[in-house]
Amino acid sequence: MDLWQRARVFAEEAAKKSQEISIEAAKRSQDLTKGAAKFSQEFVSETAKKSKEFAAEASKKADSIKIEALKRADQIKALAGEIPLPIGSSDGSGSSVAPDPQVDLERFGVTDELREFVKGITLSTFRDFPMEDEPEMQEVRTLSNVRQDLSEWQARHATLVLSTVKL
Repeated sequence: MDLWQRARVFAEEAAKKSQEISIEAAKRSQDLTKGAAKFSQEFVSETAKKSKEFAAEASKKADSIKIEALKRADQIKALAGEIPLPIGSSDGSGSSVAPDPQVDLERFGVTDELREFVKGITLSTFRDFPMEDEPEMQEVRTLSNVRQDLSEWQARHATLVLSTVKL
């Protein structure tokens, strides 16, 4: 019987040891689960924090770009205001009364015949025009990236022609 007694004690000890190992494994599993949940929560929290930082930085950059764009727009407006408009009357009277359009048309030689001629001009007109008779273009001084190849009279004449021709 001694053998049976030893086997029973051995079985009880094995069961007890197995139970202790199971409890320890469950405890470790629970600790690992808590650790993983904590890590996951920290990861999400850190990601949200970084996202807010990136959004704030992007917002600051967008604001600075917007401010710079507004400054550039103001500069362009200021430069545009400095450019003399060749459309105005060149009679030198300085009056603020608008000139009679018919008088301007006559003064600048805008006739019905000229308007009809301009209506007939197409892109192919310029393609077929021989360029060898043309004098070489001279370099024209520019004012704020705007070429001013035309005199004030030429610009006014062109404006009148183009505004009166119905294409």
